[in-house]
Formats: sequence, structure tokens, C-alpha cells
Amino acid sequence: MRILENALICMIASLGLARGSASPQQQQTTGPETKLLCNGYSELCSRSYNNVSFACTHNAYSSPPPEDYLALNQARSIQEQLDDGVRAFMLDVVRSARDTGTDNNTSSTTSGIVSTIINKFKGIFSRQLYHKKESKEEDSTIATVHLCHQSCLLIDKGRFVDTLAVFKKFMDANPHEVITFIIENVSGFTAAQLSPSFEQSGLDKYAYAPEFSPRGSHSGYAWPTLAELIEKNKRLVVFIDDKADTSAVPYILPQWEYVVEIPYANINPVKSFPCNQERPRDAVPRDLLVLNHFVYNRITIAGKNIDSPLNPTQVEEHGYNSFKSLSEHLNSCKSTWGTRVFNFITVDFYDIGAGGIFKAVKLVNGLS
Repeated sequence: MRILENALICMIASLGLARGSASPQQQQTTGPETKLLCNGYSELCSRSYNNVSFACTHNAYSSPPPEDYLALNQARSIQEQLDDGVRAFMLDVVRSARDTGTDNNTSSTTSGIVSTIINKFKGIFSRQLYHKKESKEEDSTIATVHLCHQSCLLIDKGRFVDTLAVFKKFMDANPHEVITFIIENVSGFTAAQLSPSFEQSGLDKYAYAPEFSPRGSHSGYAWPTLAELIEKNKRLVVFIDDKADTSAVPYILPQWEYVVEIPYANINPVKSFPCNQERPRDAVPRDLLVLNHFVYNRITIAGKNIDSPLNPTQVEEHGYNSFKSLSEHLNSCKSTWGTRVFNFITVDFYDIGAGGIFKAVKLVNGLS
């Protein structure tokens, strides 16, 4: 019995060690000292949030099922992305079409075109439509907010709150990780309409609300270090492109006050990726910088351009996610941005490219 007990103790200990080695966000012990690891590296702890680079997934929620859907942006789930080291996520919030059977987002020209195509080619598209089943016992405000790309007619990945719960579970288990959301508010929800999803999931407890207020210069804010975010347990930074109201919800931050983007509408094939500031179009720098490094296929119907993501085979064949392609993009942008840190290096199908996205982030962060 003693031998069996010892064997069990050894097995449990070895499992604990294995988990520790697979989770670089935990504290690292070297001799008598313990180093705090911030997003996996002690070197990042003393750096302000705006001086750190993060691997970012474009339309992070847009992954299987269904496996054969034509407009996916990722092959792996949110949980798998978190486990693999992705730390920034682009998410689209759209009004659910479940009650009416139609899409309530009428602001997008693209969604109107898509609706026309679906009605005309209903038989072709019928097997491509995907709507995640949901509980009918839910708050009406929370039920309204779903994760979809422009239109929930094509693909509906379910309630925003359910995906937030995945993040909550990860952040509970990984107390030294800083996460960022970049939300596209497709349906124009108010901040007060979005906050119940954060509250019900419990993720609001981690959301960072700055001590500073927006000002006219749009830059030079005193961002906390990663260590400070971790020590205060305010490790989730949330940006939204429209309808932020920090007087009502202090932790949903106005994206264009703090963030600029390099062009995102890169059409296949891409010979060289652009570096200019596309959004906002005022040419005024902000503290944080998005490097969009993903590519679209483009077709034109009735004079309207319809862009869809490349499939994984195309991404791999063109080498867009390789470290070579990403590093060339980063280097080419130095003449435009100088020594600025590219904070959110954003790709589709991040798992393609032999870890190119993570190597590029390490390059920007100066890590070996």
C-alpha cells in the first residue's frame, strides 16, 4: 500500500510539473528567488501596456463548426487560441436574428448584398448557414448580442456572453495573463447594452478602467505596466470602435481615442503590405497600433465588391503567416512608424505559418 501511495504521489506531482511547464504565465522559480511572469515573460512585467506586442486573431470567434463554411477566419476555437498564446481578439457584436428570422443590422451595405445573394441562391447556401443553438431562458438584452460577421444570416456563433464565459474561465486559471478585446460594434449597441454580458459572465471583474480621461491630443497616456495590471487584477483591456460611453461603462474604451490601424482591406495576391495609418483618417498618431496582416479574396457583383477571407490552403500557399512575411511587413513599416511598438499583430488562421505570428511578436518584444 505504501508503494502504491508513493506512486500516486509521484504521478500527481509529475502532472503538476507538466502543467506548470506548459503554462509559462505562472511564476518562475530560479534558486531562492521567484520571478513574476507577465504574459509568459518576466521581461514584459515592467513595460507599459502600450509598449508590448500581442498576437491577435482577426474575427477570433469565426471558427468551426461548421467545418466547411466558406467564410471562416480561424481554424481553432477561442479556448484553443488562448491555450496557444493568442492574447488579443477581434470580436464582432451583431444583433441576433433569431426572433424575426431576419438580420436587424441594416447599416451595412455588404449585409444587404449578402441577403440578396442568399435569397437568390437559397439552395446553394442552405448548408452553409450556421446558427448556434441557445437557451430560451435568458435576459433579453444579453440574448440580443451575438457574435456574427456583419450579418447573423450567414453565421451565428451564439451569444456574446457565452464566449465571454470562456475567457473568464481562462483568466481565473491564469492570473498572470493580460488579454485585449478589439470589438467591432456592427449593430451599434450602447455600452449599457453590452455591459450585462460582461457582468453575467463575471468578466467585468477583470476589466481595466483607466484613471486618465480622453483628451484632444489622443496620445501620451500613462498606461500601466503589465505587472500593475496583474497586481490589481485588472487584466482585460476592452476597446470598441463605436458607441463607447465611459461615463456609463468605464471599462469599454473608445478604440479610436487610443488605437490606430494599418489598412485591413488587403486583396490577394499581396506583393507588399501597407504601413500607412488608415483608421482614424486624421493622421494623428495614438498610443496603440494595429498591424493588420490578413488578406481577402474579392469578387464584384452588380458593381459592389464582396470580400471574403482566404481559406487556410491559400494562406499557406502564399506564405502570408510565415515569419518571413510578417517580419518583412514589420521591417517595411519602420520608415513610417520608427521605433513604435506594433501592439496587435493580427492574422487569419494564426495556426498556419509554423508559429510565424508568435515569432513576430517575440521579435517586436525583443525576446529570445
